[in-house]
Amino acid sequence: MSIIPDEKVNEVRERASIVEVVADYVSLRKSGANFQGLCPFHGEKTPSFNVNPARGIFHCFGCGVGGNAITFIMKVEGLSFPDAVKFLAKRVGVTIEERPPTPQEKRRLDEREALYRINDLAAVFYRRVLKEEPAGEAGRRYLERRGVDEATAEAYRLGLAPDRWDALTRHLEQQKVPLGTAETLGLIRRKEGGGYYDTFRNRLLFTIADAQGRPIGFGGRVLDDSLPKYINSPESPIYPKSEVLFGVNLARQAMREEGAAIVVEGYFDHLPLYQAGVRHAVATCGTALTGEHLKLLQRYAGKVYTLFDSDSAGRKATCRAMELFLDGALPAFAVELPTGEDPDSFLKKEGSGAFADRLAKARPIFEWFFRHVVRETNVGTVEGKVSVVEELAPRLKKIGNPVERDLYQKEIARVLGINERALARKIGGAAVAAGEFSPPPRGKKRSGTGTEDMLLALMGKYPEVAGKVVEYGVANLFPAEFLPVAEAIIAQTRQGQEVDWALILDRVGSPEERSRLASLFVDDVHLEEIDVHKAFEQCRLSRERELLKEQDAKSLNRELAQLDSDSERYWEILRTLDTLRNKKSQLL
Repeated sequence: MSIIPDEKVNEVRERASIVEVVADYVSLRKSGANFQGLCPFHGEKTPSFNVNPARGIFHCFGCGVGGNAITFIMKVEGLSFPDAVKFLAKRVGVTIEERPPTPQEKRRLDEREALYRINDLAAVFYRRVLKEEPAGEAGRRYLERRGVDEATAEAYRLGLAPDRWDALTRHLEQQKVPLGTAETLGLIRRKEGGGYYDTFRNRLLFTIADAQGRPIGFGGRVLDDSLPKYINSPESPIYPKSEVLFGVNLARQAMREEGAAIVVEGYFDHLPLYQAGVRHAVATCGTALTGEHLKLLQRYAGKVYTLFDSDSAGRKATCRAMELFLDGALPAFAVELPTGEDPDSFLKKEGSGAFADRLAKARPIFEWFFRHVVRETNVGTVEGKVSVVEELAPRLKKIGNPVERDLYQKEIARVLGINERALARKIGGAAVAAGEFSPPPRGKKRSGTGTEDMLLALMGKYPEVAGKVVEYGVANLFPAEFLPVAEAIIAQTRQGQEVDWALILDRVGSPEERSRLASLFVDDVHLEEIDVHKAFEQCRLSRERELLKEQDAKSLNRELAQLDSDSERYWEILRTLDTLRNKKSQLL
């Protein structure tokens, strides 16, 4: 039950002009009876956000969000219903005479306000030390070395905890703050023998704020290489870590404008992005992403980019995040940086333009996961392919869009060279044996007078054909198992000798293959009146077609799946495949 009387809620709703309220956030233009503008809740270039002043409502035909002045403020400011009513009441001059809260409600509200006030006192104290006092000199030099300007330090409310055991404790005592309450926030800790000492000492302090910019916690970083590198405030009544993302107060408007959010791992991943003008980024505060974090992001953005370190820990964080995004049906993309780089180092080396290119090339997070698993697994074996399918199937099943899921299914089957129907059954939950993943048989290779057999026979009867084989390249015309026989024939014809077929057959290891070739070589009457040059050309073209098929379906595509899209080799393979497709069309 709301503490605000219903009649006051109605008065606020009636007196708040929705056009004036919305116009504080959106540039509106008259369009017939309505006003139109670009929606603040998703990125768009053509206005689809409509405000109807006569009815006091708004609606976006792009993302579907709609409501009245109160619901608009709730969404745009991230406020609860009572807080949104109070926000508008101050604007329109309505005095909210709330019913007296119950003793329990009053105590809870007073306690929360006291916690916000204490954190604000701490933030002001730390900021003053960093900005003005001699004790903050080391922090100022540290920020200068890292290229952090004063405007950014002010926006982040950066501070410094002095290298003393009781600097903040004494300050809070002077401000008549109950130290037991400050302990609840993790600002100070109780000594075993009595009294308190500061939690943060000789550390650069990041102020962690809620969506309204109120300080709810701190993250402290050392100024050297000592450990632990970071200390964060513990959970408290105003700091539920699983629901808080660092920088959301700085990013919420930009996230609405971009229709997207970038999630990074830490404070010094977030800060350089902000300073480079990338304002729609938020960071986790020493915790993994949670479902509550996703709900927070969905208030402001329609899609998310993950930007984690390129090391093993960063890849694991991306994998964990993917599970959440798939479960929450929130479109997500993985931004990849070169090995060993983080956002800070990459921006310093390459600049914001290169970062924008990386963002534009970000892969859908499931595609990133698929390629990551393929890179980490030996997909040249049946066991490897089955292992990849086992990893992908339960995740692929979570993709709600059937068209997207079907396209991924086809791509996985193509890259792995497996039976698509068996993959579909596996995704559907059916038990599938390893052997069922083998692609449908293309038919046994014809024995007798196949392409390689015909070439061997021609080489043995016509020395000029052996010369053409050498000219074209024996390895280009024969698979590995035929090379010993072909090379033996070439060696004999070069010496001007007649081919010793008995000696040639000794080069064949398999008794079955030896018998087959013997049946081929025992009689060459069918080659008497043949057009030798035309026959060679037909064999060459046939072999080239086979090579194209093998290259296209196996090695090149498999290698392509394991490469980053920005690597030189990735684009080299794409060009090669394009050339091969052109050649194939000419050969067919």
